[in-house]
Amino acid sequence: MKDEEPNGPPVVVRQMQLHLEGIEPLTDEQRVEAWFQEQEHDTADSRTAALFLRDQRTRRARAARWGQVQELQAPFASSWGWLFPGGSESLWLYHEAERAYVEGFPLAALLCAHAASERVLAGCLQGYEDELDKRWRLWGLGPLVKEAFQRGLIDEPLRDKLMEVNEVRKVSAHFKPPLEPNSLHVRAIRRADTKPELGDEEALDEIAEADALLAIGAATELMRGEQGFWRARWG
Repeated sequence: MKDEEPNGPPVVVRQMQLHLEGIEPLTDEQRVEAWFQEQEHDTADSRTAALFLRDQRTRRARAARWGQVQELQAPFASSWGWLFPGGSESLWLYHEAERAYVEGFPLAALLCAHAASERVLAGCLQGYEDELDKRWRLWGLGPLVKEAFQRGLIDEPLRDKLMEVNEVRKVSAHFKPPLEPNSLHVRAIRRADTKPELGDEEALDEIAEADALLAIGAATELMRGEQGFWRARWG
């Protein structure tokens, strides 16, 4: 039977430690850290060591963010799954949004959740293609949301969430002056003013994470709730 791959670089954690009286053995993390600091060249083992140390230090934060995503998804639990249009890419984008948020990349999560919602709404509207503007397939999320709401495919609360996602994504994905009222930077300044205990980076992280959760929540409601697909006209 093949040996299981160790958590850290094999060159470190597979070395034996002598058990000496009165001396506590080093943890795997301590051994990897000491070994890593001695490396002068980039190798497969040194990269494994860097990832091992990163994973150890960020595990609790990632677990907390995973819990936040699960809280958003809990109201839409299904024993058999979900149906939604927009192609396999819709599902890939949604899962990429989840993973990016958990791993600590909120902007990537925002962009992926935005794209997933856009694809799903476009798929819902495909059954009305003969009634839409000839260039409707070029629409972004904003026009798609408006059209879907007018046709009763989504309710007002979800419409408002999706439009907010569209706005916060717009100021992050497209160039805007630094002092644009809705920019991440300006909103972080306002957050820091109301919460003086936050540093600049912490305020920025809070805003970015809130944007990502908003987008994941809206995408979850659209893709797993009883709107969108369930109200669209097919055939």
